[in-house]
Amino acid sequence: MELLPHQIEDAKFLASRKIAGCFNGMGTGKTLTALQATIEAEVLRAVIIGPPISLRMWAQEAANWTGAKVQILAKGSTPIDRDPEVEILICSYEIATKRQHELMAWAREPLNGMRSALICDESHALKSTKAKRTKAILGKGGMVEAFEHSWFLTGSPMTRWADDLIPFLFRAAPQQIKKKIGALNIDRFNLRYCIVQERKFAGARFPVKMTVGSRNLDELGSILADCATRRTLDDVWESMPSLTHTRLAVEVSGVAAINRAIEKMTMAQIEDAISQNDENLATMRRELGLSMIPEAADFIWQRADAEQGAILVGAWHREVIDGLVEALTKKKLRVAKLDGRTPAAQKTELQRQFNDGELDVLVGQIAAMGVSLNLQKGGNAIVIVEEDWSPSVMDQFYARLHRMGQGKPVHVDTLYVDNKLAKAVHAISMAKRRAHTATATAHQEAAQ
Repeated sequence: MELLPHQIEDAKFLASRKIAGCFNGMGTGKTLTALQATIEAEVLRAVIIGPPISLRMWAQEAANWTGAKVQILAKGSTPIDRDPEVEILICSYEIATKRQHELMAWAREPLNGMRSALICDESHALKSTKAKRTKAILGKGGMVEAFEHSWFLTGSPMTRWADDLIPFLFRAAPQQIKKKIGALNIDRFNLRYCIVQERKFAGARFPVKMTVGSRNLDELGSILADCATRRTLDDVWESMPSLTHTRLAVEVSGVAAINRAIEKMTMAQIEDAISQNDENLATMRRELGLSMIPEAADFIWQRADAEQGAILVGAWHREVIDGLVEALTKKKLRVAKLDGRTPAAQKTELQRQFNDGELDVLVGQIAAMGVSLNLQKGGNAIVIVEEDWSPSVMDQFYARLHRMGQGKPVHVDTLYVDNKLAKAVHAISMAKRRAHTATATAHQEAAQ
């Protein structure tokens, strides 16, 4: 396999910096870009951290591309192989957090001319400054201090608002941030780059400060351009097929009471409930999802009959996934499911079955399928039964099909129950997408 020009250029960019990001869009080849960066930087030891589902993929790609001996640190206390030929350790964020100091010590072991690199895949997992894994990797005394290079890979550097970037920017661009806000201070950052409101929730004694938007994104994009790459599929793949969307309202029964309850809420109340993971609203969303199963199954069956290739179906709740699988099986379709309960080895097998034409439908949990699954060879049709309010989460799911290697236009059908809740979810998603687009545009313009 040969690297594309943008991968070579971005690998050199990473290799030239101590701390940097590769924030290219999903499907642009960030894995090989990062591995090539280890070659460009003459790295002798590397630690790769990612979600559990991606570890085997990283091990295979790292061994093939670099020729290095690779070890995966699984759950438990698997000892680090002291064989000096082991050059790459791969583990999950959970393991890295628990074994932080052990990994740092391994990276620091004296070797002639040693250069080390830390690679964090799907690094939007490090967006919370309070999370243990963020502190272990990017905090004071964190893993970045033990490595000559630290590279962060994600297609969604902002999953919500600008404050998602704080852990990365405070490490990658401290002087630029200080120049703008005077100090590496979260409150000052939020004051300049976020819209923060105080909201009072039922049962709470005091109002809570919440980030509800972003601002000064052109300035933030300019700062990012100095420490991270940002490319879309359209930027790097001239022949990339289109991605189109259709939203289809579904008529369902048995949800009149839920619709009445939702209609009594204001849009602001619904948005607050979504952001706070309100239990009552979560229950209503699950019931709406369950009510859609018969109509959704009929729609998917009709699409499967007309499609050449398998259909990827996205849902959120396990009960909805199970119901869809049962309904589609009754329609004599070859169907499988993939959710948070699916073992890693089985996920690999389901990927093969989808790409090899052994499935008609794969029903996936949107959050569980957002990374490290390449399904572009098996089909070009996506049906969303339950939409997530985060555009980055949805984009990650679409990227299972819409990525380099896809030869056909990809079309997404999003099914929804036409009520105020659906309108609120869509409105939140669109607001976040506009913010993300503004930051990415400013980033690209500053880099040119």
